[in-house]
Amino acid sequence: MRTRILAAGLALVAVVTGAPAAAAHPATAPRPAAGCGRQFDAAVQTYLRTTDERDARGFTALLHRDVTGVLPGGTVFSGHDELAAFIDRFFARTDWTQTFDLTRRNATCERGYVLFESVYAEPAAGYSQTLMIGVTWVREHGRWLVLADQNTEVTP
Repeated sequence: MRTRILAAGLALVAVVTGAPAAAAHPATAPRPAAGCGRQFDAAVQTYLRTTDERDARGFTALLHRDVTGVLPGGTVFSGHDELAAFIDRFFARTDWTQTFDLTRRNATCERGYVLFESVYAEPAAGYSQTLMIGVTWVREHGRWLVLADQNTEVTP
């Protein structure tokens, strides 16, 4: 999983710096000013890292007070406290893995969006699910916060 997260991180760095990278998707949007772009990419990397490390406290620190989270089955979490409670329970489990491949990135200095293709798996149960995860961000008081986290199952 760390390899996939690293690939997403390299794509984000390439988009901000303008460096060529095979991992950067051609559909990436205009780059914001370098400073807020770097801050945005750092926030996205924190999202990925805290998921990989199951760091619920670090992850929930990224959530906007009015965040909406939607799971593939349609369960909706409204607000920071409700989504944070789910994340606490979810990250406490150790029976799953998840990959993230960046497919879209669009950011200004006020808002941003990333789209990941993701594979969620529970290896011991023989279960895996391909997802598209869209994360909408807003910048408030100099901090990037997740406003919406939409998980959609990809069916063959």
